[in-house]
Amino acid sequence: MNSSHLASPIAPPQLNIPHSTYTVDIRVIDTETLIYLDPKLFWQPELDGFDGVHAPIYCFLISHGQQHVVFDLGVRRDWENYAPRIVSLIKATTEVIVGKDVAEVLDGDQSGEVNVHSRDISSVIWSHNHFDHIGDPSTFPVSTELVVGPGVRDASWPGYPSRADAGLLDSDADGRVVREISFESGLKIGRFDAFDFFGDGSFYLLDSPGHAIGHICGLARTTAAGDGLSSSESSFVFMGADACHHPGVLRPTEYLPLPQSIRPPLFRFELEANVAACPGEFLAQLIPSGDPADPFFTVANTALFPDHEAAMETVKKIHELDAAENILVVIAHDLSLRDRIPLFPKRINQWQEMNLKSTTRWLFCRDFEEAIRRR
Repeated sequence: MNSSHLASPIAPPQLNIPHSTYTVDIRVIDTETLIYLDPKLFWQPELDGFDGVHAPIYCFLISHGQQHVVFDLGVRRDWENYAPRIVSLIKATTEVIVGKDVAEVLDGDQSGEVNVHSRDISSVIWSHNHFDHIGDPSTFPVSTELVVGPGVRDASWPGYPSRADAGLLDSDADGRVVREISFESGLKIGRFDAFDFFGDGSFYLLDSPGHAIGHICGLARTTAAGDGLSSSESSFVFMGADACHHPGVLRPTEYLPLPQSIRPPLFRFELEANVAACPGEFLAQLIPSGDPADPFFTVANTALFPDHEAAMETVKKIHELDAAENILVVIAHDLSLRDRIPLFPKRINQWQEMNLKSTTRWLFCRDFEEAIRRR
């Protein structure tokens, strides 16, 4: 890929992330569960030749010294034991290929690199209360608190069986502290309202409404400026959860226009000579506006984004973070990253040294191979 573009990028806004010398260790957990994402439910417009993906669900182990928290739990292995209303919803809208529970991944680790078990987790953080993120909190001790975004507690409990139509279970919260985060301190990360989880600038929760009540994202400092690893500025991993469900909602943008040259081996098939010479122009034809500085998709105006206006605004805020070279954006269901990023038990902290951002940024365009063929 060369540096020329079909359009010239503009500089993204300053994010003004507070300075800190504290970091956390981040491990991306792929529980090997896959769920089918139906395009018409999650992004728009529908693209002829792209019928959706069987996507992973990324969860995160965040280690702050000897304190360990988990961000999201994926799908519980025995998903048929969710609340009946949710089981019916799953059967009607998606397909689940079952993997493992997060606690099972932690407790079964034999690598010797981590030595963190379910009993060591002080907090489970839910990005939101949908089935593919809540897992099974009962696999963690009752001493593990459950951290949720604004409004989630009242919207979720009492659960099933106390309420026959509930989306969650009573047992998800039974006996444990449920802590609801407030974003009223005035702290900002970019245009996001933020909460400093450990109080030292190493890990922030970000208010990111639109997809669900109390939806939150995470921003973890993976290296600190001046620590010998990052000479000029800190680096971060952004945990995007379900703010959107496909990277084509995030790119291209006015800050990251579509490159003029995206060549094989990005694509898995043999491109015709004229396509290989300038595939950026062919990909731009798939963008609704035809503008290489506009994303391929926007979030769908469906029941899965009940506050569509807020969801659109949240995505625009992520565009600004995604344009920063020191922030790696990982949304929960990004299939294009699955074989490219280090997964548990390895850390992802050295993602900059591995050039992960530049080498994975446009990999999602592989999803459009059949759409290109049909053009």
